[in-house]
Amino acid sequence: MVQLPPEVFSAIVSYAAPRDLLALSCTSKAFQRAAEPKLYEVVILRDAKSTFLACHAVMVREAYRGAYVKRLVIYQDPRRVTPRNDMRNVPPQFWLAVQHALTKLPNLESLAIHDPSCEQSWILNHDDIKFQLREATLRLPWDGHMVAFLQTQHKLQLLTTSDSREELPLFPLPPNCLPVLELYSGPLLAVAELLGSPLKRIQMAAEDDTVPYIPTVVADLGKIMKTLRNLCIVGLPEELVLETAHLISNSVYASNLRYLGILPLPSKHREWNAIHRCLMKMPALTAIELDVSHWELRPNEHFQRAILHELCVFCPTLVHVVFWISQHRCHWHLRDGQWLFVHQPGRFQMHESLWRS
Repeated sequence: MVQLPPEVFSAIVSYAAPRDLLALSCTSKAFQRAAEPKLYEVVILRDAKSTFLACHAVMVREAYRGAYVKRLVIYQDPRRVTPRNDMRNVPPQFWLAVQHALTKLPNLESLAIHDPSCEQSWILNHDDIKFQLREATLRLPWDGHMVAFLQTQHKLQLLTTSDSREELPLFPLPPNCLPVLELYSGPLLAVAELLGSPLKRIQMAAEDDTVPYIPTVVADLGKIMKTLRNLCIVGLPEELVLETAHLISNSVYASNLRYLGILPLPSKHREWNAIHRCLMKMPALTAIELDVSHWELRPNEHFQRAILHELCVFCPTLVHVVFWISQHRCHWHLRDGQWLFVHQPGRFQMHESLWRS
């Protein structure tokens, strides 16, 4: 039988659906060679067993497959948890295998690691890790290992991190070490370590012990972050909303801000005037998210419509207005001159993405 040229196999593979690549690669060595670059381009691992096997597959035969991997996701799917397949109970050799695999991925651009124990940040701190990420989601402690890794990532544009462990302070990040970082989502105090980056979109979460630092961090952003366009604060209490809104409205980015959230709307109507004055200093604002969970009388759809029309008097550029009532997200969107209403139950503020757009 005449052997077809490699270009023909590559062309066939290019039309194959992702779910068919594995079966196609098993039909012949020619299809295996053609399919593997696409098969390993995106690797999503949902449990300890699949992660360990994938690391082994990358390492064999001088790790030639490692060059194919562009995106890697490692997390524990709760539906796959068993006593022998739980990342919280794996032996040390498991994370060592993950680290060794990372050293063989020179073309990796996107990395997401969710360690359920939040202890294994050391896997990122290795001299043989050569990739330059564009996007990173690291559910690992913000410690010396994390900072040492971030210092090497000069092309990183999108970053999501977790907090440091409770018994340890937040490790400082040297200034200007992430020169092209545009988006960050993570704990409030970590934002203070990123003031030297040209951030455009920020989601920062405050816990009970860091809530008092919200005005300080917002004030620092207001003095420096001219590039900022979207600001989301999760965990802002009602007693700090007026001070925070005032700081934002007088910031260097106020005139260009397009998204603002999640502000607890004061339950006393007389305090709304201060919010209105702040909104008048944000002529580019198109989206705002408000939390009314603390109101004794929760606003229904008609009351929400009245509030958003009042907001538009002072901020006529708005096209998205969101009201949070506990885990209920009430999204109003302006389309063809009409405000449309969508009720979304069972939502979490940290998981929403309007601030990213």
